[in-house]
Amino acid sequence: MKFYDDLFDTCHKYGIEPVITLSHFEMPFNLAKNYGSFTNRKVIDFFVRFAEVYFKRYKNKVKYWMTFNEIDNQSAFNNDFLMATDSGILFKDGMTDHDKEAAMYQAGHYELVASALAVKIGHKINPNFQIGCMINYSPVRPLTPSSDDVLLADKWEQRRDWSSDVHVFGEYTNAVEAYIERNGYRPYITDEDRIGLKEGTVDYVGFNYYQTTTVSSEKVKPDDLTDLAKAVAKNPTLKRSDWGWEIDPEGLRIALNQLQDRYHKPLFIVENGLGAYDKVEDGKVHDDYRIDYLRNHISEMEKAVELDGVDLMGYLPWGAST
Repeated sequence: MKFYDDLFDTCHKYGIEPVITLSHFEMPFNLAKNYGSFTNRKVIDFFVRFAEVYFKRYKNKVKYWMTFNEIDNQSAFNNDFLMATDSGILFKDGMTDHDKEAAMYQAGHYELVASALAVKIGHKINPNFQIGCMINYSPVRPLTPSSDDVLLADKWEQRRDWSSDVHVFGEYTNAVEAYIERNGYRPYITDEDRIGLKEGTVDYVGFNYYQTTTVSSEKVKPDDLTDLAKAVAKNPTLKRSDWGWEIDPEGLRIALNQLQDRYHKPLFIVENGLGAYDKVEDGKVHDDYRIDYLRNHISEMEKAVELDGVDLMGYLPWGAST
């Protein structure tokens, strides 16, 4: 805490407003090993107590908070991915993909309850707190205008948006309820949970944007979207980064409009940037490609605000300082 005391004081000294994420892919190993991470309801209490301590300590130093980083990423789990997310699940030998996804929905539910309870406590400590969610957002495009591709893109977004829907609306949408029921993933949800979700909705939607996603139904049908990776297709109209990510500045404007239309909440771009194999020449990195990336994305952000009326709180580039 002494580190953060000094950090926030220094930020304010130089006119920098801190934006704090409470949980950024760092589940304590003890909670993962001995409690099962967020598959265990007890971890809700641990997280809420943790949040309360920091809310009280920095009630006069920090205004902008987010509860969980990229909480929707775990919906695209694979055999190891959940170990790297906020849920912190350590898969046991012999678990099937069905077991793993069921665990993800249970852990995701408890994370959302923990987030909602933290929001409620934060607002009691300081009513001026702005507490948001944080999601990884990538607009999904169909590769072709075929009905299967269009429906696949829609189903992909339903799978991705369920956690942010609960953050904002305080309840599960019909689409995700049907998916959970159909696949036997029913998480344990109490009436008290549902009340808490309704009472602890977020103030804004924080999100990152790096790329769009293009999907094809050639290998995966819309009603059998069990492996998201098989649905990804290469968009022939877009350039790609060194990591193979689509570079799509207009996609940021699309993302801003989609999120505004869906949630009617203030938006906050909290990550945007370009990864590349940079080379040092003459003691410098001449990254004109990164400058172009940022310039083009900021231009599309400006259009979304000025032409489309998007309510945007701010823009933070992803970099060494974040």
